[in-house]
Amino acid sequence: MPLAEPITPGVVDWSGENPGILLKDAAGDFSAMALFFRIAWSPAGQGHVLLLYGTPAAVSGTAEAPNVLLTDNASLAAFLKDNFIGRLKIFRAPPAFEGMSVKLAQAVRSSGDPMGHRYCETISGDGLTVELVWEELEPPRALELTPDQVGTGAHTMFSLLVPARTARIIVNGYSLPGQIGTRIQAGIETTTAFLYFSETWVIPPEDA
Repeated sequence: MPLAEPITPGVVDWSGENPGILLKDAAGDFSAMALFFRIAWSPAGQGHVLLLYGTPAAVSGTAEAPNVLLTDNASLAAFLKDNFIGRLKIFRAPPAFEGMSVKLAQAVRSSGDPMGHRYCETISGDGLTVELVWEELEPPRALELTPDQVGTGAHTMFSLLVPARTARIIVNGYSLPGQIGTRIQAGIETTTAFLYFSETWVIPPEDA
């Protein structure tokens, strides 16, 4: 049966992939945070962006746990920081948001199987190699979320979610400390380690 409204109204903000890993310490505070973007379409073009808070509670981070935007498209990184990441309270609130440096990514590759046990994104450049590893992958869920159900509060979002039960953020061979936790999204309990595929963010007509 065809959809009642085959075209979603509004302006497409960006489309691509957006997996992430949020690690917590024993006190329940974020000890490391990573959000990766593989963008197929945006007003700033295509490309890859890794947001890494190796030390979320500090402005500058450390050599082992830096706070950085690693990207092969600086204009895309600036667009996402100002128009998307900055709208997500969980990423805007830490001191790392204001202090992270921008570095050039020279190589980006994915490995593993999102339909299997393990999936990995590896981003390298400017003396950094960051590996994001998701393991114990759960079955996928198709999401269609309204603005009141997403972190920006300003988009309709469509995506395929694959949660992971374990995950690691590895910087130059060093695993950042922390464990994943649970979170609630649109009334569904999931984890703080997630693969988002086929993700599209649309600004509804009243906000476009």
